Amino acid sequence: MTSFSWKKKTGGNVKRSVSTAFEEDTKDDSEQLEGVDWLILVPHRKIICLEDALSKSSRLKNEGSLLAESERYWEAIKKWDEALQFTPEDETIYEMKAQALLALCEVFPALAMAEKVVKLKPTWWTGYQTLGRAQLGLGEVRQAMKSFSRAVHINPAEEELWKEDFLWSFSLLKQKADQKKLLEQEMDNSKVKLTELNSSDEEKVTEISNEKQGTSEKNTSLSTIDKHPHEPEIKYLPQNYVHMRDK
Repeated sequence: MTSFSWKKKTGGNVKRSVSTAFEEDTKDDSEQLEGVDWLILVPHRKIICLEDALSKSSRLKNEGSLLAESERYWEAIKKWDEALQFTPEDETIYEMKAQALLALCEVFPALAMAEKVVKLKPTWWTGYQTLGRAQLGLGEVRQAMKSFSRAVHINPAEEELWKEDFLWSFSLLKQKADQKKLLEQEMDNSKVKLTELNSSDEEKVTEISNEKQGTSEKNTSLSTIDKHPHEPEIKYLPQNYVHMRDK
């Protein structure tokens, strides 16, 4: 059997002239590298691009806010869409976009934007407030109350949440319940009630109908008498009366 053994290094077989040449080359390289500033060679390109993206997104977001304050909502949405290309995880842009869409009565896209805000940052009370307002736009009052209650739970000191959002949606829910109750009462009053008559009741009904029929006949006879009054009877013929012959 052949036994395993480490291979011998071949450095001893290399000519001395060749080895000295390599040693001189390494010395020259080390002398050249000593004067190099390594900080200049560090790649800064990625960091610079990241800063440019953030600054550009911030600029576009501010431009969109100014346009929205001037009620130029579609132009503001375009600016915010451009800003989202640089910072797609910025929940504040989605929230402002949802508000602009609500102002334009685009309820379904506004609801989608508000849900995106809550998904990106579930601890932000403003996102739940915007989500509740979008749900109110769709008529989902109970869902809106849940969203407003979450916002109040996160930030109970906000007075606007209590008065303009939570209590107002509660009043809408109460008003809807009162209208439903009133409609049910009207439906109950408008229903036709059927009652079963006994034999004694039938006799009373026939007597009443006969009495009504008798009174109606009397009234008709009186009316006919009034319409045709008695004509005066002729007792004698006048002198100028001419008797007409029958042909």
